Amino acid sequence: MGTFATKKILQGNPSLIPVIAEQIKTEFAAEQFEVQIDNLLSGGVDISISKGGLFKAVLGLKSALKVSLIPKDNAIAFEAGIGIFGQQAIPTIISMLFFWPVLITQIWGMVQQSKLDDKALEIAEEVLRNRNSFTTLNLDINGMVFCTNCGYRNIKGAKFCSECGQAL
Repeated sequence: MGTFATKKILQGNPSLIPVIAEQIKTEFAAEQFEVQIDNLLSGGVDISISKGGLFKAVLGLKSALKVSLIPKDNAIAFEAGIGIFGQQAIPTIISMLFFWPVLITQIWGMVQQSKLDDKALEIAEEVLRNRNSFTTLNLDINGMVFCTNCGYRNIKGAKFCSECGQAL
């Protein structure tokens, strides 16, 4: 994955999108990234992640990543790619014409940035693993079992959810 775009369908309930978005925000903010979450009409979110000011932007070291989490049927479409600062068009043109040493810093910035999408995907997959393992083991004291697909409480021993039909 890694280069400039990562797309993957994550198997998990789309209701976990806000949880995934908050976890991505928390982990990137802990590393001094600026994170902004925008809710979409589709029920998904766009997450903009950036680090570095104007000086780093000119040198091509400003990191920028755009992550989209979009509900798709009974799964989550994960898309991550470089943000507007990550495209680094202006710094590249400046360096090609005037400052050859700046080109080295831009290449380094692009290499560092290419790892951000993998990190965001790893965070999303970890949240889904933790939530899915929790919900499959989530039994009520009264002998009820919760459906991992819709959250409906079913009688213990049922093979299918009586609300959505998903195998338990």
